Amino acid sequence: MLEPVATVVRGVYRLFLVGLVFGTVGPLLGTNLRMMWSDPHVCAESRSDFSTDGFTGRFRPHAGAGVMVRPSYCTDHASGAQQLFDFLGGFPSWLLILGVLFLLNRLIQGASSEGVFTVRTVKHLRVAGWWLLLGCLVVELVEAGAHAALLATLARDYPFTADSWLGAWQPPYALVFTALGILTFARVMRAGVAMREDLEGTV
Repeated sequence: MLEPVATVVRGVYRLFLVGLVFGTVGPLLGTNLRMMWSDPHVCAESRSDFSTDGFTGRFRPHAGAGVMVRPSYCTDHASGAQQLFDFLGGFPSWLLILGVLFLLNRLIQGASSEGVFTVRTVKHLRVAGWWLLLGCLVVELVEAGAHAALLATLARDYPFTADSWLGAWQPPYALVFTALGILTFARVMRAGVAMREDLEGTV
């Protein structure tokens, strides 16, 4: 009844745990998850577009077309603060995903042993929904702040301000709606559990 999500969640969760041990989680997520101060090379990409008008070389658009680029600022001699900002630019996402996988794995284990329509299953589902809802908002705020702070240390034209922080923030609409759907489904299941308990009490 819980397939195929049970097999997928268990497999991905174990893959993440193995990747954590061997340090291969970063490439799997496409994020930089190396330990702090382990690599002096860091980069931050501008989130503002610039026109390439006046430049030559590889930028050769057809007549009537323009080229917009986003420059990346890099250094091979990053300070401790820069490496910390670089680390915070990827680690929270990994923590959020690992937490979701852990909660879903616990949900599946409980549902497999005690049944799907139980109070415990509903509780686990609600916790997973709140973790995803609050977590995705906090993660995006932290990573946006880390990105803006790192960019401010690499580019003179990007001071770290509230506007630059908000400018780097990208609202996680898909995750928010997914979390709201999970919480709504948990309420529906809770009502179903209550009805089942009432029927069992009547019988």
